[in-house]
Amino acid sequence: MAVDTRPSERTGPARTTVAARTATRRSGIGFCLVAAACFGALPVLGKGAYGDGAGPLELLWARFGIAAAVFWVLVPLFVRRPQPRLRFLVAGVLMGFCGYALEAGLFFLALERIDASLVELLLYAYPAIVTVVALALGREAPAPRLLSALFLASVGVVLVFAGSLATGVDPVGLALGLGAAVVYAGYVLAGERVVATVHPLLLAALVSTGATAAFSVVGFLRAGRGSLPIPTSGAAWWAAGVMAVVATVVPMAALFAGIRRVGAATATIVSTLEPVVTVALATVFLAEQLSVVEAAGAACVLLAVRLLAPAPSRPLLVSGNPMEPTSAVTKVPRWYFRDRKT
Repeated sequence: MAVDTRPSERTGPARTTVAARTATRRSGIGFCLVAAACFGALPVLGKGAYGDGAGPLELLWARFGIAAAVFWVLVPLFVRRPQPRLRFLVAGVLMGFCGYALEAGLFFLALERIDASLVELLLYAYPAIVTVVALALGREAPAPRLLSALFLASVGVVLVFAGSLATGVDPVGLALGLGAAVVYAGYVLAGERVVATVHPLLLAALVSTGATAAFSVVGFLRAGRGSLPIPTSGAAWWAAGVMAVVATVVPMAALFAGIRRVGAATATIVSTLEPVVTVALATVFLAEQLSVVEAAGAACVLLAVRLLAPAPSRPLLVSGNPMEPTSAVTKVPRWYFRDRKT
């Protein structure tokens, strides 16, 4: 029998290309997992800081101040493009001052009253809220997948509320947590055009600066003290620094790196692990436990977010680089391009 001695089509450059793509995808998913783990740790870190005697205002002021400083160091190193118009830069600062700061404030006030896992789960109602608004404004068609996701999200939030109230959880804390989701949804929708124009690292620096300014104003106005809300203990500064680096700068950089390698669709799906990480860490380090009803609600919310994620076959960007926010964005859920919650 004759032996075919021709080189296989799967050898040489072709095989190398496949291997390179596989390695790129694995590294991209790895970056997204790092981002999900770090973001998911934020509520647990906040709870731990409260246990050390730190207050929410001091923590948030120091956290965003440190994060802003780091981002401004990174901007000239990685943002190599003509700067956007002044109005977009101002809009980025206002997004942090008026939107991001309010959402983070509500989130951390809720952390004072209810479990970290519940706060994170309530915040994850924001994709459904954004979708409701998009449907109302005609930006999205009422497809069965969207309607199913909205139904699941609604059932999930109701179950989380019902299960929490049945176990004596503070209703004000629940309201604050859901309020953070509503504010964040509005923040994402209002900043859609800015996000599509400004480089993500530059936008992160602008938003962090605006949030720091907002908490500075609150510090000056509170109880007539007329001073910045500067942490007064080394433990508070340490907690704020860890939240700024571990739960803000590192996960944002990892998320952007992941998007570059695997695209927004896969990154969105992997990001649904964030509340799972929060629940796991809260169980281990804070001894928190979800009731059966709360766990069922959490599962509904996570499934809804998964349904709202874009299919990998859908076009994400007109250009070939999903890291370039100046590219024409098409068919990407508006809630995905975020400089990140809390």
